[in-house]
Amino acid sequence: MTTMMLVASMIPIALGQGPGAAGRASMAKIIIGGQMLCLVLSLLVTPISYSIFDDWSQGRFFRRRKASAQKASATEGTSALPSHPDPALPTTP
Repeated sequence: MTTMMLVASMIPIALGQGPGAAGRASMAKIIIGGQMLCLVLSLLVTPISYSIFDDWSQGRFFRRRKASAQKASATEGTSALPSHPDPALPTTP
């Protein structure tokens, strides 16, 4: 809310005309851009990076990679034979 209020208050200054408006307009444009960048960083980048670091610290990132690699190799090497044979059937040496 603070960012939106600041950006909304800077728009008339950024669009202003008259004597000395060029200096104020350039400063207002920089403030608008900086505030919008900070808003995006704080609302999107920070939570996503915390989530990634949390996954890394608990080892979930690497386990997912291993699990997906194992699933891929398992689907490539599937056969018509069941993976667990019936214990009632005799086995041949």
